[in-house]
Amino acid sequence: MVISLQAARVITGTTEQVDHDEAVAPRWVTIEDGCISSVDTQPPPHASRVDLRPLQLWPAFTDLHADSLPRFESPRPGTAIPLDAALEDFATDAVAHGVVRPYLCISVGEGPDTADGYRRAHCVLQTLHRVAGELPVPVPVHLRVDVSDPESVDGTAELLRRHGRRIGLLSVMDHTPGQGQYQTERAWRPAMGTRLCLDDNELNRWLATLHRHATGTPLRRRQIARFAAAHNTVFAMHDPDSESAVIDAVAMRAGICEFPLTLDAAAAARNNGLAVVMGAPNAWRGSSHLSNLSARDAIEAGVVDVLTSDYHSGSLARAAVAISDAGVASIDSAVAMLTTHPRRVIASSSRDVGGLTPGQPADLVAVRTEPLAAVVATWSSGRQVGGPALW
Repeated sequence: MVISLQAARVITGTTEQVDHDEAVAPRWVTIEDGCISSVDTQPPPHASRVDLRPLQLWPAFTDLHADSLPRFESPRPGTAIPLDAALEDFATDAVAHGVVRPYLCISVGEGPDTADGYRRAHCVLQTLHRVAGELPVPVPVHLRVDVSDPESVDGTAELLRRHGRRIGLLSVMDHTPGQGQYQTERAWRPAMGTRLCLDDNELNRWLATLHRHATGTPLRRRQIARFAAAHNTVFAMHDPDSESAVIDAVAMRAGICEFPLTLDAAAAARNNGLAVVMGAPNAWRGSSHLSNLSARDAIEAGVVDVLTSDYHSGSLARAAVAISDAGVASIDSAVAMLTTHPRRVIASSSRDVGGLTPGQPADLVAVRTEPLAAVVATWSSGRQVGGPALW
């Protein structure tokens, strides 16, 4: 079956400058055998036609840092949703907001008892393998490793040995207070206490462990980078706070600089060939919820490649529209940060780079841009996976 979709505007995911009249003219995207066969002002004569105006058509999103599973596992304190159901809810939420490649974050190495984190990671990965066929889209994993944990090297090695095929992105972080995201213990205590539900005694015990093993952190970071290279997995540095931290990441062959904390760090990453990733909630709201680098400031400075959902997938489309409306970036550039840019960072083949161009998989979203931007429908390889049936 050949289907042509007409939209008020088609954004292909490239950042090429086009004439304004051409950019806003209604266009047709034709889907055949799960791929884009044409994007033109007229549909092929043999195609079934569907008019989606006033909606726009964009490429579907690739989300490199989707860290929202915990709210589906435990929507209220003390409640526990079965993990298979939580994973299905996570994937359903992703496609509802336009994401067809949600990189599910699994964090290990945090807290006073890190063994629980590794057990949970194995459980999530095993369950994901079991339910994969029931999910609306594939769910690759972004394994986040806190290298302040002395067991992080052995724990990561075992996860990669058992589940390496499903882990598509590996990042390292260090949430020890005094550097990185938490420059002072005063900032670290309430953040970690609230997030991990720890009392003062537990925080004190954890802090003592962090200080005791801090000298081994650089070595653990380098070893995990070697694991990523050995498994041909994209490696990311999380929360770099300086140019020197970025230079270390370059030496470890990182491909991604995730959530740089300063404009200097973001610029250094970009200048050294790393893809710079910032949070869509930050870009949509206009500021970081932790008073770190503003995504809008970084975008305006020209040092951001990718926007990611972080903790809220509904922010993706809204961030693109918001930064365009604010004059921070063109809508074409903003959409590329959600689509072709992250797909190219992670793509295993040149055939799959995430744009609305002939020969690419028909991964696309229908978007309402006003009064409140939202994804209305999502397609993966030409199959609708989110939103109401539109034909």
